[in-house]
Amino acid sequence: MFIGAMITGALVFGIWPEMWKSYGIMGGWLSAVIIIGLCWFMNHWLGLFSNPDGKIWIDQGMPIASAGIAWAIVRFGADFTDCLPTFFLLIIGGILGGIAAYYVKQHNPNFKT
Repeated sequence: MFIGAMITGALVFGIWPEMWKSYGIMGGWLSAVIIIGLCWFMNHWLGLFSNPDGKIWIDQGMPIASAGIAWAIVRFGADFTDCLPTFFLLIIGGILGGIAAYYVKQHNPNFKT
């Protein structure tokens, strides 16, 4: 799981900004489709992330946010305290996503095991 998460974060912050700078909005969309699609296939379909039946799996958001924080610290020399708003928004987004997934599972019989 750690390897797949690391590859995802590295691809997002290594390739995506360069594609966006080179090709504009189309480069951003192309990166979204290629990078996130490739990483989703690698992590979830090939099984680098564990997907137990009936459970909600950890998605790629945490590794991408962690890589973004590390990228800001290493590349731009930001202090960790400068990255705390990103970290707190990550936590809030995870909580809201978990609540949304809970309600979808409760109200949609196709999602129940």
